[in-house]
Amino acid sequence: MAIVIGALFFGGVLWAGDALKKHRPVQSQEFELVPGDQFTLRSRGWSGSELRAIFADFAKMYDIEEPRIVEGPGRIFSIDWPDGLAEAHILFAVNYLHYPRDFDLADRRILAAAQVKQGQLGGIPKDLGAKVFVPSDDTYYDRVHAVDDNGQAYLGDFGSASFVPIDDARMPRDVENFFR
Repeated sequence: MAIVIGALFFGGVLWAGDALKKHRPVQSQEFELVPGDQFTLRSRGWSGSELRAIFADFAKMYDIEEPRIVEGPGRIFSIDWPDGLAEAHILFAVNYLHYPRDFDLADRRILAAAQVKQGQLGGIPKDLGAKVFVPSDDTYYDRVHAVDDNGQAYLGDFGSASFVPIDDARMPRDVENFFR
C-alpha cells in the first residue's frame, strides 16, 4: 500500500513539474524589452547555419523567439529580434556567441558585439548609447564590457544589475568597424 501511495505522490509531482514548465510566463511579461530598433547585434566567425543552431539553443534556454539572421558584406551577420529583447538577453547573446554550448572554438576567431542606442542600458548615462562586447583576452566567460558614445568603459557582470564604470575597456579593435 505504501508503494502505491508513494507512486501516486511521485507521479503527481512529475505531472505538476511538467505543468509548470508548459505554463511559464513569457519573457516579455517578466522583463521590459529593449525595442528591436534600439539595438543591433553583429557577429563574425560563424556560418549562417551555425548561427541558426546557436540561437535555436539560446532561444530555448531563455524561452524567447529566435532572431532573424542576415549575412552582410565581409561575412558579418546581423542578428535581429524585431519585437525586442530584454537588456539582459542582449548581453547574454553577445557573450553566448563567444561561448556557445556544444561548439568547438578551436581555430576560430569569433567577434560579436551589440550597438545599443541611448537610454537602454542600466548604469550607462541615459543620453548615451554604447557598444557591448566580450573583452579582448577574456578569462571570466560570464561578463561583457561596454564603451559609451563618449568613450567611457564599463563592466557588465552577469551577477550585477547594471554596468559599472571601469578604466580599461579592452575593446577588440574590429568592434568599431561592425557598425560603420
